[in-house]
Amino acid sequence: MTDTALPYSSQTLDEALRDFRREHGLDEVYRGMSATAQEHFERHDIIHVLFGLDTSLRDEARADGWTLLGSDVSWRDIREFSKLPEEKKIVGDLGWTTIAKTVMRALPDYAGMAWRARRLTKRWQWSDNARYRTMQVGAIRREFGIDEALG
Repeated sequence: MTDTALPYSSQTLDEALRDFRREHGLDEVYRGMSATAQEHFERHDIIHVLFGLDTSLRDEARADGWTLLGSDVSWRDIREFSKLPEEKKIVGDLGWTTIAKTVMRALPDYAGMAWRARRLTKRWQWSDNARYRTMQVGAIRREFGIDEALG
């Protein structure tokens, strides 16, 4: 798949994030979040944009997989994210049964991602990515080898 086959490829990362939030009804959700939560959720949404994922439960699981396998996210970041009231509310609203079923269905995806992540030329910078905000998404995908990883 080439970068032009994925949404947002000619937009800057900031433009793509804005459109992603609007398309998926996330603007209102962001307005009600703390600044810390906004920062964490924005980093998660960047993964959605860069790897061409929507907000279905299956793609949320895929976004988590690409975060672990294709970025330099730390366990500390993951721990802090899981402690946020906003994240706890999402987990509570979904329920552990739904989350467990989604993860089980995504296990084959994770195996494929682990294999394809080897094609990445470098891992996405989870925290230190401000310099990429004005770059086109397609150029970012090429720089990190995301196009090749997505096949």
